[in-house]
Amino acid sequence: MIKKLQFKFVAVTMGSLIVIFLLVLLTLNMFMRNQNNQFTDQQLQQVADEDGFQQAPKNETRQTEEAPPSSPPSAFSPAQNRDALRDGRYFYVKLDASQQVFEVDAERMFDFTESEAEAYALQALKTGKASGTVDSLRYLAVEKDYGTIVVFAQQSIEDRILSQLIQTSLLVAGIAFVVLFLLSLFLSKWAVAPVKDAFDKQRRFISDASHELKTPLTIISANTDVLESQIGENVMLYQIKNQTNRMGKLVQALLSLARAEEGVSNIVMTQFNLSKAVLGTTLEFESHAFEEGRSLSYEVAENILYTGDETQLRQLTAILIDNAIKHSDRGGRVEVSLKLVGSRPLLTVYNTGAGIPEGEREQIFDRFYRSDASRSRETGGYGLGLAIARSIAEAHRGKISVDSAAGQWVKFIISL
Repeated sequence: MIKKLQFKFVAVTMGSLIVIFLLVLLTLNMFMRNQNNQFTDQQLQQVADEDGFQQAPKNETRQTEEAPPSSPPSAFSPAQNRDALRDGRYFYVKLDASQQVFEVDAERMFDFTESEAEAYALQALKTGKASGTVDSLRYLAVEKDYGTIVVFAQQSIEDRILSQLIQTSLLVAGIAFVVLFLLSLFLSKWAVAPVKDAFDKQRRFISDASHELKTPLTIISANTDVLESQIGENVMLYQIKNQTNRMGKLVQALLSLARAEEGVSNIVMTQFNLSKAVLGTTLEFESHAFEEGRSLSYEVAENILYTGDETQLRQLTAILIDNAIKHSDRGGRVEVSLKLVGSRPLLTVYNTGAGIPEGEREQIFDRFYRSDASRSRETGGYGLGLAIARSIAEAHRGKISVDSAAGQWVKFIISL
């Protein structure tokens, strides 16, 4: 349980960071693209307004360079735009009213021919949009007296810069995630330390209390037997013996749960024949099932070898079969199956009966949880058997789940 809590802490922390980083990266990417497109559209509009590339007068250029501005120029000032246009990669295509090309200026695009420029212009006009992007070219189409001028700007350099920025951001984020992951592992241990301490104290209390209760229960049971031999059968003695037996079973269940929750360190890992262990445990319940009026059948694949604690897995099988017999109706069926699915053993215990509501299928594995308290008292249940079964399965790094059809059947599935 503690390891699951640590895993959830780390998962939530890292998941939150990933979501935040992706949102920041997406926002930054959209903002930069939008800014780049706005600046490019401003320059394209200037070319369209001037009806093509116009050379700036030399005196205007000198004046711009020599005279210090009284205030900082705007981001899209005409002088800056002209300089950018002379240095940038732009071209335009003019078409008449029938969309026939009559002028192309692609001198600034050394790797473009006029025919390629015409093809891009026609492709841009087919979109029906006044502005947009064709391949890596940003375009603007403006209506003129003679027809249409389509101005293009090459954005491959900007796209490369943006791509490099994203790659660098991802690299930095990857390094940061590794550091934060290690940090979150340390912090998770610190965060769950109080919970672990409380859980360990609770487990020790259950174990110590169970051990302490065994001695008085043993004495009560022995004295009851002595009294019964002296005075004969008595209703009061029968009730004492009955309640003592019930208390003894509860103490034993608590001890089993405490041992199971101590984790892998308490498991004796050996390779054994799982098929023989499951089959042997199942056969032990044949007479009990017959007495209770249930039919018990089994289908166990032969020679399935498994490395684990044989005693605990026998206990797991016994808990599920006993639970199936108790909670099936008289005349019902109990079926036990063991097979290999891939390389993993799959144990299933099926019984007909009332079934388990969907909302309770996770709760039934909690300690002392009983779906039907009155029925559990009739069958002698304490709500600990399935909690012990889950602890054993998890200690073997397996998974236990339940499937059910209300009012028809229940099937417990253990993947080891």
